[in-house]
Amino acid sequence: MSETPHKSGLSQVSRRRFVLGGAGAMAAAAGSGLLLPGTARADQVITSNSTGTYNGYYYSFWTDSPGTVTMTLGAAGQYSSQWNNTNNWVGGLGWANGSRRTVTYSGTFNPGSNGYLALYGWTSNPLVEYYIVENHGPYNPGSAGQQRGTVTDDGGTYTLYESTRTNAPSVEGTRTFQQYWSVRQSKRSSGTINTGRHFDAWQAAGMPLGAFSYYMIMASEGYQSSGSSNISIGGGGTSGGGTTAVGGSTAVGGSTTTGGSTTGGGGTGSCSATYRTTNSWNSGFNGEVTVTAGGSGISNWQVPLTLASNQTIVSLWNGSMSRSGNVVTVTAASYNRTLSAGQSTAFGFTVSGPPSPSPSVGSCTAS
Repeated sequence: MSETPHKSGLSQVSRRRFVLGGAGAMAAAAGSGLLLPGTARADQVITSNSTGTYNGYYYSFWTDSPGTVTMTLGAAGQYSSQWNNTNNWVGGLGWANGSRRTVTYSGTFNPGSNGYLALYGWTSNPLVEYYIVENHGPYNPGSAGQQRGTVTDDGGTYTLYESTRTNAPSVEGTRTFQQYWSVRQSKRSSGTINTGRHFDAWQAAGMPLGAFSYYMIMASEGYQSSGSSNISIGGGGTSGGGTTAVGGSTAVGGSTTTGGSTTGGGGTGSCSATYRTTNSWNSGFNGEVTVTAGGSGISNWQVPLTLASNQTIVSLWNGSMSRSGNVVTVTAASYNRTLSAGQSTAFGFTVSGPPSPSPSVGSCTAS
């Protein structure tokens, strides 16, 4: 089928298309505003294309069939949806930026004749559209791609697939990009997803991700069907790696991936910081720093990073930064500045410059 023209009034919503029997689809790509976690709102009913934040979570809603879909945002991390004879729709709740995080979710999902429930997002440089599919209808949305191995997560086995989209709509306009899929072999509508296991499995299979510059949502999607969902999400803490099977051999995932090794940071006793390179290429790399609270809760943490003279941070997420010479100081964002004892958060960044040496992490401080 042909692409549906993008509505001119939705300047913040970008288009995409996914492999589902050759059909087309779209998804929202940018956020607006911020509501701090714990600030409650009354339920909000969404029937038109939009993105934003609600009760502390990022949301996205898109349909090419207005009047056939309703998504209701409820308590923090909860949404429900119902679609009736829709052509295509996708929506859900999550985070404004993707990350290595452990996501819990629970609820019900009725895919109808075609649809799926997936943790879904994008990365930049390279541009990748990725899916961790937990439930789907009769059609396996990854099956049109090339099978690339398996990964085990939360007691289930996922089949890995890779697809290529050529000159297709994306969060960066019309581009050619890769799609990565982890499709759970035993369908479910509640569970825990350790994203690090899937990211490491894709990396080991030769499917590298880029920077987590874009959103990650637990999405419900329906295509030429009627169905419903009622999903609550939680979690969001940093996740580690796992064990993957690639091409018949075993590869062990973990905190170290192509492009660099893990280096330790320091702390004042109130918090600690640990750095890892998550991806690298000839002219740059992606880094991630995990901040962990000590024996008591913290707020307003900050971490200094020392870069080489020929390295420059060109984008940063889940924090803000200032630079003095070769030292970049990253401070907490409004939504991740408060951590309870032992709790972790992470910020990431893209560096322009040679991958070696890795940034040096200074002492984490907090109030």
